[in-house]
Amino acid sequence: MDLVAAAGKDGTAMVTPLLADNSPQAKAAAGFDKSAFRVDWKARQVTCPTGRTSAGWYPVAQHGRPAIVVQFASADCRACPSRTRCTSSRRVSRMLTLRPKELHEIQGAARAEQKTQTWRDKYKLRAGVEGTIALDMTGIRRARYRGLAKVRLQHTFSATALNVIRLDVYWSTAPLGRPRTSRLERLAYMLTA
Repeated sequence: MDLVAAAGKDGTAMVTPLLADNSPQAKAAAGFDKSAFRVDWKARQVTCPTGRTSAGWYPVAQHGRPAIVVQFASADCRACPSRTRCTSSRRVSRMLTLRPKELHEIQGAARAEQKTQTWRDKYKLRAGVEGTIALDMTGIRRARYRGLAKVRLQHTFSATALNVIRLDVYWSTAPLGRPRTSRLERLAYMLTA
C-alpha cells in the first residue's frame, strides 16, 4: 500500500520513512533541491528560487508510473548567477521530475514530518515492533504444508506458541536468553566454526 492509497482510505497515516531527494543538489545540501521550487499546478509551470519560470511541462510514464518532467529554458539558466547551485548539467538548463499533484503534496508533507522529533519517536516504536516480529518469524517464514487451510492452521499454532513464550517471559520476569536462530543459521555457524 502506498502513501496516497493509505491517506485516501479512512485517513490512515503510514509511519514509514520516504526515500530522500536523491538529486545532486539535495545530496550536497548546498544547492536548490526540489523543495526550493514552487509548483503552479493550474498553470503547469514551476518557478525556480531566482524567479524564472519553466519552459516545458511534459507528462510521461517512468517505470510504469505517471510523472511530470519540467524543463527550464537554456537561455534563462545560462545567464543565472545561481546556476552552479542549481544544476551541474552540461546542457546548462535544469530539469525536474515531479509526481502527480496529489502524490507530490503528500510526499512533501511526509518528508517535512519526517524531520520532526514526534515522527522519530513514532518510528522508533514501529521499528521496535518490527524487530520483535522479525525475531519471532525466524523458523516460520515458509509453510510446512500445502493448502490454505493447513497453512492458516500452522500460522495460528505458531502465533499461539509465541504468545505462550512471551507470557512465560512476562510472568517469570526473566529475560529471554540469546535470540532464537533458524536451523539454517545454526548449520552455517557450525560450518564456519
